[in-house]
Amino acid sequence: MLEISNDFNLKSYGRFPEELSDPKSFKDRMVEVSRLFQGMGESYLQHLGDDSKISGSEKKNLIEYLESILLVLVMLRKIDFSPVDEETYIRKDRGLFEIRLRFTEGSVWELTGSIKPEYKMKQRTFKEWFNSSFSKDIKTFYAIYGNAGHDQLITPDEKVQITKQIDRIIAEIVEMIVFIERFMLFQ
Repeated sequence: MLEISNDFNLKSYGRFPEELSDPKSFKDRMVEVSRLFQGMGESYLQHLGDDSKISGSEKKNLIEYLESILLVLVMLRKIDFSPVDEETYIRKDRGLFEIRLRFTEGSVWELTGSIKPEYKMKQRTFKEWFNSSFSKDIKTFYAIYGNAGHDQLITPDEKVQITKQIDRIIAEIVEMIVFIERFMLFQ
């Protein structure tokens, strides 16, 4: 669960689930991202209903999907594409929005970050974000991975490209969770 302070400091931590954290479970992790992404889209459409509004519990459900996708992406990053990284920083807009991922012993991870007051969060609807930005980022991730794996060997440079796309999606998810929690109007 992502904790958001009043001054927009961010914190989350946890342990990778055993059933997905085995290095041999790579395909399961890749399938899980896709399954969760599709489930979140279906959940959103189902909750939208006739009134075109989303309640607090429905909002909570969307955040839970986003947090689940975030966890699997963090696992893919650490276990499959950049296992040597003990710590990494993801920055947007010259560091006005910054996330730090830290990995400790075993399968424990920590996310901290901050959003400075000068950072301009895009005012958008969830539908617009999901259908355009997030869908595109997920498809790009699978395309980069697919192109890299086409020859059955993923080079270190290709792993760097995949990791950059994962980092981009992680930042998008964290920003959207903050936006849903604090600012978003649902339509």
